[in-house]
Amino acid sequence: MKRRALLIVSLLLLSWNMSTAQEYTHYSEWMVASEMKRTAHPYNLNFSPWGAQWSYQVGIELDAMLDVYLKYKSVAVLNYLKEYPAKMIASDGKITNYKISDYNLDNVRPAHFLLRYYQNFPANKELLALNTLFSQLEDQPRTTNGVWWHKAIYANQVWLDGVFMGMPFYTLAAPLLKPGKETDIYDDAVNQMTTTDKKTYDAATDLWKHAWSEAKIFWADEVTGQSQHTWGRALGWYAMALVEVLDALPEDYTRRQEIVEVFQHVMASVVKYQDETSGVWFDVLDVVDDRNYLEATCSSMFAYCLLKGFRMGYLDASYQQAGIKAYRGIVKEFVKKNTNNTISLTKCCEVSGLGPENKPNRDGSFEYYMSENVRDNDPKGIGPFVWASLEMEELGYQVDNLDEDLTTDLRSSFLSDDVNEDKASNQHSVYGNAWFDLGGRKIADGNISSSQIRKGIYVHNGKKISRK
Repeated sequence: MKRRALLIVSLLLLSWNMSTAQEYTHYSEWMVASEMKRTAHPYNLNFSPWGAQWSYQVGIELDAMLDVYLKYKSVAVLNYLKEYPAKMIASDGKITNYKISDYNLDNVRPAHFLLRYYQNFPANKELLALNTLFSQLEDQPRTTNGVWWHKAIYANQVWLDGVFMGMPFYTLAAPLLKPGKETDIYDDAVNQMTTTDKKTYDAATDLWKHAWSEAKIFWADEVTGQSQHTWGRALGWYAMALVEVLDALPEDYTRRQEIVEVFQHVMASVVKYQDETSGVWFDVLDVVDDRNYLEATCSSMFAYCLLKGFRMGYLDASYQQAGIKAYRGIVKEFVKKNTNNTISLTKCCEVSGLGPENKPNRDGSFEYYMSENVRDNDPKGIGPFVWASLEMEELGYQVDNLDEDLTTDLRSSFLSDDVNEDKASNQHSVYGNAWFDLGGRKIADGNISSSQIRKGIYVHNGKKISRK
């Protein structure tokens, strides 16, 4: 009798637990909730054994979490976000464990999150900290052709990683922190990025090497100064930097198209190296070897850039399809559901770098990249995965419908009632990219004029256009 009663109670408890376990509609919210459950405090998201750190890894993940909050308005997520600046920034703007003299571009990356946080929740101490971080960029040492060093300890070296760490904040902060000097900052950013593009590009593979050194260093080619290989995450950093700088550059800025064209070239090459079977990418893009492995962080970065690049009008519809294929591959290859109803992002490369001189094993060889640790839930993958998820959610994708095709041409429902399609092909034409809604869905061909589109906000030729 007692056994039967215990069995009934156990079954009731199991049923209750199953019914009260939260079911998530969106992968972005599910991953953020999982991270918050795994890591009670945001300043520990980077696995640091030294306690709270001012960390680019934390900054990237919180940047993505902020976007989840802005879309879905979870108070729990907001409270989690607030804890990082509260912990790391004193009332006088001093940042814990930050030293400007390190001239480390990695330490600037959290400023991108902090600036966006400040724009939504302004407070003086955050503004003081932002000014300090911007001043680092103003004084950051440069190569002779004007590009920031990656760090003081990496003198004369330009890494693709560093473009992402510094440029998005530099351009986004210009109107707030340097009013009247925005164009000079934008020009400097474009000059640095296009120079980096030329110095790291390898025509033989149509890829960009991890880094370039102006000075002689053991990992760099004696003629080109380039490192040996294209590390997936380094190119992912670069692609995301291009997207975020385009977010910051005004639509009427005269050199904006230069960055659009660099981005288009990068993504065209990225798609060439997409694994046909899985839809994702290998850790080292330019090596075919059984030791190479499908890697989650770069795959998430590329998926995000493909999806957003299409939504913003920089890329055509084939790239959206490549992005959707990539995202489905990420979920299949890397996302694991755990017994506590959380999810994990697996197969994340922990770190890869080049040098310095006292670390000769970090020589940029394929063998070196394969020697680095692989782990779950690295913030360098979680952030981009959340961003890619948000892009998919803009298209209407949820946890339970990833296999459906939601990229329907919505042209007929968005055109004005009085459009004469025969005349539209000959009169009042606007040639160029098609028209898209903010969810990235095509609503009209490029030869349809704005006067023939229903009222709303659209993307056309890489610009947002309001039809009133």
